[in-house]
Amino acid sequence: MLDSIRQVLHRAVLNLYALRRSKFVRDTITLQAGAMTLMLINVASFVVVVRVLGPEEYGAYQLVLTMYGLLMTLNLTGLGPSTVTRLAEAIGARDIARARDLMGFFIQVAAATGLIAWGIAILFGPALAADWYDNPQIGQLLQVYVLVLFFNPLYQFGLITLQSTRAMRSYTLLENAASLGEAVLRLAAALLWGGAAAIVIAHVFAEGLKGGGGLLLYLREQRRRPEVLPRLRDVLAVVPRNSPRPYWRFGFSMALDKSVAAWFVLLPVQAVAMRFGEAEAGFLRLGLSALSYPAILFSGILTNLETRLPADAGQRNYVRLADNFRRVMRIVIPVALLIYGAFALFAPLLVPVLGEEYLPAMAVIRVLCIYGVITAVGGAFGPLYRTLRLVPAMLAAKIAALLLTVPAGAILIEAAGAVGGAWAVNIVFALSVGMTMIVVLRRLWRLAAEQRAY
Repeated sequence: MLDSIRQVLHRAVLNLYALRRSKFVRDTITLQAGAMTLMLINVASFVVVVRVLGPEEYGAYQLVLTMYGLLMTLNLTGLGPSTVTRLAEAIGARDIARARDLMGFFIQVAAATGLIAWGIAILFGPALAADWYDNPQIGQLLQVYVLVLFFNPLYQFGLITLQSTRAMRSYTLLENAASLGEAVLRLAAALLWGGAAAIVIAHVFAEGLKGGGGLLLYLREQRRRPEVLPRLRDVLAVVPRNSPRPYWRFGFSMALDKSVAAWFVLLPVQAVAMRFGEAEAGFLRLGLSALSYPAILFSGILTNLETRLPADAGQRNYVRLADNFRRVMRIVIPVALLIYGAFALFAPLLVPVLGEEYLPAMAVIRVLCIYGVITAVGGAFGPLYRTLRLVPAMLAAKIAALLLTVPAGAILIEAAGAVGGAWAVNIVFALSVGMTMIVVLRRLWRLAAEQRAY
């Protein structure tokens, strides 16, 4: 008996030592530590902003974000996810020319997207807000908020580079510093001026600071890794003459996929806002925002998967890819059930924190904990199906899930307002993730089995 215990302990020590030597595990721990910091920062900011604004102003602010989200569904470039996947492959192959051209495409498309979106907001924002919400000021605030599109790409440029080179400490430093700065500015705006307008302006200013930080970190990383990262002036030199032809198809399919997924949330919020008003829509958005904080606990794993899986696929090592994914899922599923189960149980404790006026949102939060579990598990499939180039099939699955949910969602919203909207969100995500798992896992296990047999 004693010998058996010793053997078990010995194996446990060896396993821990092997895990400590794994770069994937070390990077994930670094990212998760950063994620915990992010969660604490954002929760504090969230609570103060919600309490200071009150249901009506908070609802107005969230409807600005909803209009922005609807506008971004027209953005079919797929710039962020496609760049992460392609840049990780280029860096893995040590192809600096390919990396340079890809970054040039990123700058081209980011600039064009910002200009087009701003023009649409200027022309149509107030009129649409007056028609949808009987409040043209929401559209005017959208015109200001869209300015983030001129700054956020610089921040993403830095993040994507650090992620693709697997410089996870620098990635975590940039993300945490950016979130801290944004939280401080939101808090200052809420406490000193209050109102949705102050929060929107603070957010735009924060994006400008984040963009500068992302650019500085890219320059530092390029000096450290000149063999795989091009100089910024070389990237800018290819912008006027770089052809989008090699890139747009992959990005376009990923953008369609992302836009359809965005409707899973935006459509119920929009329906609740148009039927029941700003405050009720604010309760649904508050529930979705509250569920985003425990989701941060999974961000480190997902961020690491976005570069680890393409690297395995780039080396045609599908056995290792399948093994890595299986190990991740063995952790994610039980942890998601534990975290969101606890969140549902203790949701009423948020009432004294947020204020009695937000009591109706507690039922929304509890219902959305199902959505939290589904998206925690389903989120890991995003990097996987992009790596396996299954985006068109996943787009079809999302469209089917959305169409199947619309009739039931309309009935639920009419009957129960924000709570009905929460159930509509649960249903559409459950259908989408279920179909995704069937298609993607079948392809992955087949590729791994063929490689093992060979």
